[in-house]
Amino acid sequence: MATGSGRRALVTGAAGFTGHHMVVQAVRAGFDVRATDVSSRYYGALFEALGVDFVASDLTDRGSLDALLDGIDVVFHVAGIHDYSTPREVMFAINVAAVEKLCSACVAVGVKRFLHLSSAGVYGYDWHEGTPVAEDAPKLTAPLNAYNESKWEGEKVVHRYGAKEGVKEGLETTVIRPAAIYGARSEYGIFNAIKHVHAARDKKRIVLVGSGRCVEGFVHVQDVCRAMTWAAGNDSTIGEAYNLADDSRLTTTDFFNFVSRELFGEEKGLVSVPLWLLIPAAMASQFIAKRLGVRPKLEKDTLHYMSCHRIWDNTKIKQAGFRFHHPNVEVGMRETLSWYKRNGWLRV
Repeated sequence: MATGSGRRALVTGAAGFTGHHMVVQAVRAGFDVRATDVSSRYYGALFEALGVDFVASDLTDRGSLDALLDGIDVVFHVAGIHDYSTPREVMFAINVAAVEKLCSACVAVGVKRFLHLSSAGVYGYDWHEGTPVAEDAPKLTAPLNAYNESKWEGEKVVHRYGAKEGVKEGLETTVIRPAAIYGARSEYGIFNAIKHVHAARDKKRIVLVGSGRCVEGFVHVQDVCRAMTWAAGNDSTIGEAYNLADDSRLTTTDFFNFVSRELFGEEKGLVSVPLWLLIPAAMASQFIAKRLGVRPKLEKDTLHYMSCHRIWDNTKIKQAGFRFHHPNVEVGMRETLSWYKRNGWLRV
């Protein structure tokens, strides 16, 4: 029997990068899907082709959520803001307050199963020093930026609404904490690093923030969505949180060299620039971008992110029975880069 057989699912953030992939995966897993976002953007035709019911909504409007959740058995909560330049108050309104309202509405209308997409960055970054971080690792430093702070606060909300022994009205929750998500149609995150390498196509060297020795954690978007539907079909995951990162251990230097070989057929030289030199430029870029109403070309939080190890232990989810379709980032990234080139996102 398919995981979602006979169950109706709501996918939030359906018109985002991970969200539209989640819609496809939920349909593939056998769910009857209702998709929601503030608009369908350019995915309306995809939803129609899949037979998905799209309902535009504002998750910050508590009064509209009961109707949105009517008849829903499972919520895949993917919606969230992952843009470091977003004002903190907006970030928290979506990534924390809206989670509270959605959980409240789920309890009110009788939704039982709630899958929440968080971030591996909730652990903080600076204290690991190369040690893989497991789910029970103590949080010795705060999350690195407002985005990951908001994801951690959002998790706390989900936990409060989680089913407790003897409390029948609680939600059956599972939290997934992905590493850096990549895949076709990504417009932010890892795609920014790919664009950075691509921008050096006519140059001899690629600018590298810091030493280039920091390790990145990756996960393919399809594995993120598969993990969500897998968890929805496994009662043993209720009340649990899982890291979701593949088995790769590439440094920033390794990654830039790999992307360079795939795009240009050769490795470009790398020139390392100390973080402290770029932070003033990033702050200026963000100030100017805010005045112009555009996205900055350089972000301070992105520079800090690239200066830390990001190694997440995936033992728990594998021992629970999940299997990665893309355990090696080089294989998955090669497919992704090929898609970008075929579809004109990168011209070499």
